[in-house]
Amino acid sequence: MSGLRAAGLRLSSSRRDGAPSARHARARPGFTLLETMLAIVVIGVGVIAIINAQRAFLTQNLWSTHASTATYLAGEIREMTRGYPRHDRFSGGIYFSDPENPGEETFVGWGPEGDETGVADLDDLDDFDGAVFGEATDLPEGFVMTRRYAGPIDSFGSVITETLWNGATEMIEVEGELVPVSMRGWTQCVTVEKVDPYDLATPVDDWEIQVEEGTGNVLRDVDRYPVRVTVTVLYQGTWDEHAPPVTSISWIVFP
Repeated sequence: MSGLRAAGLRLSSSRRDGAPSARHARARPGFTLLETMLAIVVIGVGVIAIINAQRAFLTQNLWSTHASTATYLAGEIREMTRGYPRHDRFSGGIYFSDPENPGEETFVGWGPEGDETGVADLDDLDDFDGAVFGEATDLPEGFVMTRRYAGPIDSFGSVITETLWNGATEMIEVEGELVPVSMRGWTQCVTVEKVDPYDLATPVDDWEIQVEEGTGNVLRDVDRYPVRVTVTVLYQGTWDEHAPPVTSISWIVFP
């Protein structure tokens, strides 16, 4: 009997001190398939979020750059015309060829005169009405172009050239000569209109006059109205189909 007990004791000791049981052998360290898939999903969502945030930042930064450039180009037109009169002082300004029949048919003097063909010839504000400085063909809705000039231009009336990354002016060969390339993608559109002196937000016809009812006396002549100048700046990228407005500024010039 004592021999059997000793054998049982030795058997029990060998089970405790020997190899682990089958239940313990199945428990191994590491990730399960489900844990791996969840980790991949979490990392993927994080990467996509970072990419979208970076894209939004780049888009916002590009728009901010375009907005500042457009404001600068609009300001150049304003600076250029700062000292200009509303109407031409040398040709008689705007008037009616038949004072007895004032109206659209007899109204003359608005816009550039026949011999004013270049930017340097524009010497009063109404000369700029409908002027386009640049190459965009997709003009703002309602805008009526009268003349197109090379552009965009600066406050001296000179074409602003394209600048390369190293600060040099980009040049292109034309008929064997190197000429500077104008600033790509940008166009300035100018509108000049007479406005109601009592409501500056309301435009009136170019030939508008104020006549006293009953007597027919002219209370405000055709050239005694304030004018509003509006510069709209467009941008069309290399791969863009349209040239949407980036900014627009307006100011009033009083008689």
